[in-house]
Amino acid sequence: MQQQSKPVLDHREFPVLYVDDEPENLRVFELAFRRQFSILTAQSAEEGLRLLNENPVAVVLSDQRMPEVSGVEFLSRVRSLDPTTIRILVTAYGDAEILGEAINDGSIYRYVPKPWEPEDMRVTVCRAIERYALERERSTILNELTLLNQLSKALHREIDLDRLIDLLLRATHDELGFDGAALLFWEEGGERLMWRGEAPSEGDLAPRLREVELVRAEAPDFFQNVAAGQFQTLRSDALENCEPGIRQWVREVAADEILVVPLMGSNGPIGVLAVDNRSGGRRLGADDRTLLDGLAVQAVIAIENARLVEDLRDSRRQVLRADRLGTLGTMAAGIAHEINNPLVSLQTFLTLAPEKRDEVDPSFWSDYHALAVSELERIRGLVSTMSRLARDGSPRDRVERGLVDLGELAREVIELTRPEAESARVDLSVDFEPALPKVLGSRDQLHQVLLNLLMNAVQACDSGGGVKVRVGPITGQLEDRVQMVVSDSGAGIESEYIDRIFDPFFTTKDPDRGTGLGLMIAHQIVADHGGSIGVRSRPGEGATFTVVLPVAGDGGV
Repeated sequence: MQQQSKPVLDHREFPVLYVDDEPENLRVFELAFRRQFSILTAQSAEEGLRLLNENPVAVVLSDQRMPEVSGVEFLSRVRSLDPTTIRILVTAYGDAEILGEAINDGSIYRYVPKPWEPEDMRVTVCRAIERYALERERSTILNELTLLNQLSKALHREIDLDRLIDLLLRATHDELGFDGAALLFWEEGGERLMWRGEAPSEGDLAPRLREVELVRAEAPDFFQNVAAGQFQTLRSDALENCEPGIRQWVREVAADEILVVPLMGSNGPIGVLAVDNRSGGRRLGADDRTLLDGLAVQAVIAIENARLVEDLRDSRRQVLRADRLGTLGTMAAGIAHEINNPLVSLQTFLTLAPEKRDEVDPSFWSDYHALAVSELERIRGLVSTMSRLARDGSPRDRVERGLVDLGELAREVIELTRPEAESARVDLSVDFEPALPKVLGSRDQLHQVLLNLLMNAVQACDSGGGVKVRVGPITGQLEDRVQMVVSDSGAGIESEYIDRIFDPFFTTKDPDRGTGLGLMIAHQIVADHGGSIGVRSRPGEGATFTVVLPVAGDGGV
């Protein structure tokens, strides 16, 4: 982050109250300093206290000799009302004893002797304002540090990523007082920023923001600054200076300013935290940058820890799932062996049955024959699937493999699925990078995986929904991997079902629409190719399935 030069103090931002029972003295003070200070005047202690209750005041000057209340008594009351106000007594040289007592008990900051010289008075008031501003800044910093420390503790206690994001955004909005806050994650490869959460989440702005796509191709300078860890301020009155990919964001938020804070992880950017002043309040300045810089450091640590925990949980799920599949595979082998022989006899009988239709009702036997053969083929398909689970992965069981272009594969699957999507009024889109590194595998099997995921996504969407397929490389620590991501706008998956989604025979569909074997088979195929498959979903926000595969030449294939 570039260092900000300290702004020059504007003394007019800090009002000064002068209390004196002689109007001429007040008039002289106003004429002498009205261009340099914001001045309030009062001719009595009572009027002065009323003004203090009605207006924020930085410095109070009071004449000592007033008819009802002395200056020292009045300034003591001012200290009780607001101890941060700087108090100055204006008095003659002869009141040395009174001055000593007032200074010793803290009633006044300093005194100005009568008759005062304009330059001496100006310097005294300037220093008083600067002291007040310094104390206020110190108090603000202490409050912010205390709040930041509390937020840091809360963030580091939360290890669930979704709850952590919600906590971070609510705290930024509610505790730190920004009108709006949003979190975007840096996608693998750095070509896109993905919306992950907004606060406040009520109203129609948050859903509209989710429709704004932030991609490097439409905002290269913005992405370069994020990658470099630079703060950026987006202004609504300077839209012409914004890149095309950023303008829609600024228009939707309709704030004077959006301050974009990079979140820099141990291996580069992980995303950005954006705050704004959409209510038209104060400008976002250097103090906000300093506060958000500290928050960003703590947020990154918490997010990376939560991601690490999430990865460990995923690894544990993979191990448990592999164990379950191994056990189920052994069971499937026994079941297949037990029922295959009876099926041969049953198929022979049903195939010959039509020849005997003249001996009984011909219509009955013809319909029964067709139904029986249809059900027989369904059972044989199930037996075949279960047998595949029981294979030990030896070379004789592997299908022939070659180089596969996943982008081309995605286009083919999209076209194959488009008729059903159009019938269901679901929009399909594909986003892939050209010249993708190829994977070594079975084209038919990978085709089956993507087709299964895509059909499930289409069936999960209501009319007017959408399904997106993204295919691209993974950079960083997994730069020898490519991924296929299928996202839908459906109802999502309940949290209690996530861990079971790849289990055999588990399905959330109606019995006539699925057997619960499709995702299990997809998991087995991906695992056979040395890859991984996972799902991320929350109820009401659709589901995203991600398939990660090693590129050709990887030793694990």
